[in-house]
Amino acid sequence: MERAKEYAWCCGAGGGVRETNPEFAKWTATERMKEAESTGAEALVTACPHCAQNLAGNGSGLKVYDVVEILDKAI
Repeated sequence: MERAKEYAWCCGAGGGVRETNPEFAKWTATERMKEAESTGAEALVTACPHCAQNLAGNGSGLKVYDVVEILDKAI
C-alpha cells in the first residue's frame, strides 16, 4: 500500500478514536480500504480486533481476517 512503514496510517479505531470521533474513524478505514483495493489485494489480515471491526464495517468488497483465522485455515 502507498502508506507503509513509517508513513502507515492507523485503521481509524486505535486509541479510542472510534468511540470519540466515529466519523473520522469511518473515513480513515474507508481510505485504507481504498488503498488496499488499489493494490489488487483480495483480503486484509490484522492481529487487532479493533482494526478488523473498523475495516470490515466500511462497505468494501475486501474480506478482513484476524491472523488467527488465517492460522486456523492453515492447520
